Amino acid sequence: MKPPFPAGVAVVTLVLLLGPRLVGSEVSLRRYDLTPWHDAERVLVNPHKGWYHHYPDNHIDKYRIARDADLLEFPGMDHVYVRLAWAYLEPREGLFDWPVIDQIIEKWTGHGLGIAFRISCKETSTDRVEQQYATPRWVQEAGARGGYYRMGQATGPEGPWEPVYDDPVFLGKLDRFLAAFAARYDGQPWLRYLDIGSVGDWGEGHSWAGSRRECGFAARRQHVDLHLKHFRHTPLVVSDDFVYALSDPAERAALHQHVLAHGISYRDDSILVNGYLAGTSDTFTVRSPEFFADAYRQTPTVFELEHYGAVKRLGNWEGRPDSLVAKHGRGKSGPDYFRGALELLHATYIGYHGYAHEWLADNPAFTREMLNRCGYWLFPTALEIPEQARAGTVVPFNLTLENRGGGAALSSLRAACPAHARRRAVDIRDRTRGPRLVAWRTHWVKQVLPSAQRPRARRLRRGHRPV
Repeated sequence: MKPPFPAGVAVVTLVLLLGPRLVGSEVSLRRYDLTPWHDAERVLVNPHKGWYHHYPDNHIDKYRIARDADLLEFPGMDHVYVRLAWAYLEPREGLFDWPVIDQIIEKWTGHGLGIAFRISCKETSTDRVEQQYATPRWVQEAGARGGYYRMGQATGPEGPWEPVYDDPVFLGKLDRFLAAFAARYDGQPWLRYLDIGSVGDWGEGHSWAGSRRECGFAARRQHVDLHLKHFRHTPLVVSDDFVYALSDPAERAALHQHVLAHGISYRDDSILVNGYLAGTSDTFTVRSPEFFADAYRQTPTVFELEHYGAVKRLGNWEGRPDSLVAKHGRGKSGPDYFRGALELLHATYIGYHGYAHEWLADNPAFTREMLNRCGYWLFPTALEIPEQARAGTVVPFNLTLENRGGGAALSSLRAACPAHARRRAVDIRDRTRGPRLVAWRTHWVKQVLPSAQRPRARRLRRGHRPV
């Protein structure tokens, strides 16, 4: 089974270390209500969640970052999402042009950001040979089957080339590329996740802009298994379209279970896409919420907005009277769709799919609001602690946390808090000896779910487990 996303833990039981002896279990604890100190307005930049920026985005220059500050000053920017065709990285068989992405990796990881990848095998533009032949042309010349298509129609050789996704020549060449790619990048500490992007237009798992021929269950499973074979230390993500594109409901369900069984997560690339508004506005253009409901408890999920420039141009962000949002949204605006989709996707990572400076200039308060809402957002609601404690004792206490975020807390609080922050989390003062530091002892549980998925708060059991 595929290893999960960063260690799947979320809650802690704490004890105050005041000396070598442990106070007995008969200690009576007094409960303190912490809710008056809650601040739901402050922006919290937490690990293992946040915003991401597309660059490059299915084209070598798409959404180039004009100024470093556009990302470095963006609230909660977590990673750069590199989405690029295979042909850019292996222009000739066995000769790899890693600097194309290494320069992006080196620059932004040097600033503390992470990286995520999707390497596609089919693009829809033809302005560069790497776009027309997203699967490198030498794969076709080696005998891989495929054709030239646009919008369900065959074209001449001027059109974009689409491989037959279960062709043995194609799969053999892809296998060797993924082996080389994994040897270089698998398990890197800055690598957030890798999309399985080897099927469909833009790597989304469908061929709507291409042949519109169905890629079957067996072929899709082969592509999943190729990625599992080579990426043993990197979280994998797949578009919901990759599974939903199967027309047979039984095959769709079987592939969904195969994805879940191997710890693979989902992303939705279609929020506020114009073509979804008529049919899925009641679910905020989330077409397959059931996939995410099954996945988010074990793996972070990913939200992608339609290209923000297109959303604005069509009037769907503001809900302009002539827009499809106005026609089908029942009074909702673009931000309402965004909020609702985030909740249904239980999204940990969120992307605006455009230029950072434009998005932030248009939506400064909303950007901060969604940063808090994505992933986990933990509020301590109550503390139970002895009213008195003697020096030379270990004093247990209970802390109750509420998750107001849209996703589950899947990373350990220990990992999320630097050691110095953990040690100074509570400062107990002894009148004669001054400040005393507090150490944390951890009680591990699987996750903290969003408030809507469980009772409003979870009480952490008292315990004295060794650190």
